[in-house]
Amino acid sequence: MNTNTETLLDVAGMSCGSCVRRVSNALSGLAGVAAVDVRLKDGKVLVHHDPAQTSVDTLVATLNKAGYGSSLSAAA
Repeated sequence: MNTNTETLLDVAGMSCGSCVRRVSNALSGLAGVAAVDVRLKDGKVLVHHDPAQTSVDTLVATLNKAGYGSSLSAAA
């Protein structure tokens, strides 16, 4: 049974490919994260994750710790 959900986050401070890799690596290392799609041009990241293992708050905190401002996106 697939318990993954998609969460779209706004990410501030990404400016290059290195930022994309840093964001992707930070989130991919979390338990329950199945896929990460970083959208540099839009300043967003789509995370496929199991919310029972990794909450939205954890995703945001991980990005903040990596040096990027982050919040749950209002855009779907």
